[in-house]
Amino acid sequence: MAKNNFTRRKFIETTSAALGGSMFVGPTISKAPEKPKRLKRDGKMRVAVVGMGVRGVVMYGRTLVEGYGDYLEIVGICDTNPGRLEYADGYVGAGCPTFTNLDEMLEKTDPDRLVVTTWDWEHHNCIIASLEHGVDVVCEKPLTIDEDKCQQIIDADKKYENDVFVTLNYRYPPHRAKVKELLMEGVIGDIRTVDFHWNIDHAHQIRYMQRWHGESQRGGTLWVHKNTHYFDMINWFLDSDPVEVYAKDSLDIFGSNGPFRSTNCRNCPHADRCDYHWDINANDHLRQMYADNEHYDGYIRDNCVFRHNIDSHDKHSALVTYANNAFLYYSLTSDTDHDGYWIAFKGTKGRLEGREGGWGTSQNHQEWLLKPLGEESEKITVDFTSGSHWGGDPLLLNKLFVDPYIDDPLHQSAGTRDGVMPVLTGVAARKSAASGKPVKIAGLTSLKPHKKRPSDLV
Repeated sequence: MAKNNFTRRKFIETTSAALGGSMFVGPTISKAPEKPKRLKRDGKMRVAVVGMGVRGVVMYGRTLVEGYGDYLEIVGICDTNPGRLEYADGYVGAGCPTFTNLDEMLEKTDPDRLVVTTWDWEHHNCIIASLEHGVDVVCEKPLTIDEDKCQQIIDADKKYENDVFVTLNYRYPPHRAKVKELLMEGVIGDIRTVDFHWNIDHAHQIRYMQRWHGESQRGGTLWVHKNTHYFDMINWFLDSDPVEVYAKDSLDIFGSNGPFRSTNCRNCPHADRCDYHWDINANDHLRQMYADNEHYDGYIRDNCVFRHNIDSHDKHSALVTYANNAFLYYSLTSDTDHDGYWIAFKGTKGRLEGREGGWGTSQNHQEWLLKPLGEESEKITVDFTSGSHWGGDPLLLNKLFVDPYIDDPLHQSAGTRDGVMPVLTGVAARKSAASGKPVKIAGLTSLKPHKKRPSDLV
């Protein structure tokens, strides 16, 4: 595999768009909040966005324009693929200047906050550039893909005064907030073990392997890109840091395991016998964003899932030890017939468990089963709310752009430290699976695990 020779400056001049997805949702605000603090000028927050992939043009583009205009103004968008940038300009509808150079956008638009939705392996370059320009950062998860880039972000965050916010949106859905509230109240006492098993369905996994996520050099493997969501959930629920990871993984289905391969899905000669075939041209939005603009930078959105350079695993299992002596028994299995998880917390005073997605879960609410020691089980039902990610994304956007410094009793906001820890868990798992030995979190970066997570300051 070719070595990635990007430098921060080169990336600013040549980066392309990241991927992701979100449905449009407007703000759901129960009362008129205070105006955001720490702005460079009075009035609305000035927001710039770098990376005009799906997540950039929808969740941090059109959604903000149509739903948050009273609180912010998008003052610039950036992507070095000129065709995709032109399409994004019309789709987002901000009527703002467009840029192919990040430094130029930061200098000319002077934003209060930069949203980073680029490739994962270039997040650190955008974060550092933004902090150097005195601009707060909102970075999509994962914060980055390896420990060296984590350290660069940690060092920059110490050096500059502006804030880094990481969009760990799995903290925000109301049913997960309810779990956090129950655990903070101590209803099951001190947590001893967590069983957490996630499945990714067929369609979901195909998209990962078609994109750059299937290549470890660019996506850090699913140990980092996908599992960051889940490791952060446990860090947040336990309110403790991981200290050691012992892991196994395997690539059983994709990459060189495939019986045939081609360049991309839309032109594949094996389409009639491939379970993973997908025609990007059937979706006008994705066609106009990606396929129509391949000639600018060579980025293919619908790569073959059996291409030989796929080395991201599709089966994962880990034992994670926490500083508070809790054990996490974790697995991620991909390409299944359902999408969702089963989780169970065992504490000194009882047990709390739930299942999300796939079989046995309502489309309208989430049920949790609380079983205090010596008492009858209690069913706790929490309704889903409107908006993507079970209603979590609107709440996250409100926190980021309506009043970022409002009280946060459940500690849902995430900064650099919170963003680094789940990445390091994935990195440690990746290293452990490769070596066959457990890997310590301490020593990967300058951050030290704590029994109780400190405030998000590095």
